[in-house]
Amino acid sequence: MYKLLFSKIFILLSFISFLLMFFIVSCKTTRKTTTPVVEQQPPKVAVKPVYKIQQPDYNWFSSRMDATVINTATNKEMVKLAVFMVNRKDSILYVNASKMGIELARIVLTPDSIKFINHLNSTYYIGNYTAVYQLLRISLTFDMLQSLLLNRDFTDFENDFNVYKQNENTLLIDTNRKQNHSRLSINQSILLNENDRIIKNHIIHTYTSDTLTANYSDFFNVTTLYRTPKIIDINLQRQKMRLILSFKDPKINVPGPTYFKIPSKYTFILQK
Repeated sequence: MYKLLFSKIFILLSFISFLLMFFIVSCKTTRKTTTPVVEQQPPKVAVKPVYKIQQPDYNWFSSRMDATVINTATNKEMVKLAVFMVNRKDSILYVNASKMGIELARIVLTPDSIKFINHLNSTYYIGNYTAVYQLLRISLTFDMLQSLLLNRDFTDFENDFNVYKQNENTLLIDTNRKQNHSRLSINQSILLNENDRIIKNHIIHTYTSDTLTANYSDFFNVTTLYRTPKIIDINLQRQKMRLILSFKDPKINVPGPTYFKIPSKYTFILQK
């Protein structure tokens, strides 16, 4: 019973909290929708229509981190794990999670595939992102996951924000931001600091009204040219879940491990 419960919690951490539990639901959904609530926009000033967000420039990124999942309905901690992440930009995302020094699971994501080992019940999966949709009834893309973890904007969406100045900060709003070559659209507001780096990313799924808010704080220099947040705090409103990632000793442009080997006695997870 304990193993089954903990396995489910880890899957939530890996695929829901890591990160896109909500917003790339299949565009063919037939679920009854509600009208998203749009906050009143501040007075608009004359600013260029296409705004350049400062994006981290790197080839490799790796970091250890503490990952905590909180149930926001009860304000109680669900699980806390030690996580190690390696990202080769636009190519691969490697994550392993451990508890008290014991590895529980390992995931390797590419733009087209998922490899997943669950050491708790000796199972594995190799396939495409269909498994995530079948497991959670939610679809996601590699670029979105990478962008949220690396403090970046999505690369495959329109860039046609309304731009507002708020003292030293800048607010970008698009109530119907469309993904290129897709029917997906989101109601999105991005708050930038004085250096045009994302400090808040608020997203409402247009069709389901599911809401994700990611806050980035405690920015520091990893190198003289690379600045990153120490804390990523993500709130999933409908799911009543909050994920807090605290980065420790990040490294830039140092190739990291992406090793994935399946023990011979492990069982393949069949898609239903």
